[in-house]
Amino acid sequence: MKIPFYQVDVFTDHIFGGNPLAVFTTGQDFREEHLQRVAREMNLSETTFVYPATHDEADFDVRIFTPTKEIPFAGHPTLGTAYVLRKNGLAAGDKNPLRLNFQAGIISVWSNNDGDFMQHPAAETLHELSRSEEIAAVATALGLPRNCLDDTLLIQVVSTGLPALLVPINSLQAMRKININLQILHRLLAPLGVDMIYPFCRETMQTENTVHSRAFAPGLGIPEDPATGSAAGAMGAYWAGLENNRDGELNMVIEQGYEMNRPSTINVEVAKRGGKIQKILVGGQTQLVFTGWMNLEDD
Repeated sequence: MKIPFYQVDVFTDHIFGGNPLAVFTTGQDFREEHLQRVAREMNLSETTFVYPATHDEADFDVRIFTPTKEIPFAGHPTLGTAYVLRKNGLAAGDKNPLRLNFQAGIISVWSNNDGDFMQHPAAETLHELSRSEEIAAVATALGLPRNCLDDTLLIQVVSTGLPALLVPINSLQAMRKININLQILHRLLAPLGVDMIYPFCRETMQTENTVHSRAFAPGLGIPEDPATGSAAGAMGAYWAGLENNRDGELNMVIEQGYEMNRPSTINVEVAKRGGKIQKILVGGQTQLVFTGWMNLEDD
């Protein structure tokens, strides 16, 4: 059986940048035991499988797999899958928003001339690491001296569907020197119920951008991620918290992937009212890289 798939680069204006994603638009062609094996074979941060909708308010069901496990939500798979569905006429061109049903719930994706934007689930701050031994463990997990952390900002676990440990770093130079200690990182993240550490700094490669970030999720089979939409939503909520509960709309641009030679640009919009976050949008451009066929034999 030959099954079509598409590979796209998400959060970039050119191919070979951003975060690559494989999309299989006929998930129903696979048996359950195939899904994880296919994702491992593709060996990308994520692979998605699209199914007919099982929810009245959704246009499609989508499942997301890393090379090692299924996850309930992720950013670039959401945007990349919506792009593929529209690009190939599987979703009507005037269908805006497109509603995709994930394990984490239904996510709306809008398309405009600037790319695709998705509305994130509500943000939650799940943990704050403040004890000296916790902070020291964070630095050690990143392979950095303690003085490379930015003490003016908090270390927090924030989630908009997939939690990440957000760690402020004080310079681009320190960001480049990160060398993950896998044993310490696992020991740090496991009690928090988190798979990803997301260091960031306010010094940027491009002056117009807001923060420079990296993302590491070795437990998910992702040694480093070149663009992380789910963490960008969490970062937007975190950044909005620095605004002293000021109401209005916050816009930020996250750069990521530079250390991997896959520069990525992620746009984040956060709306606040009454000191509370009302809406988080994350978006960017997607590029079609190639289409192909998987030859799957029944066994």
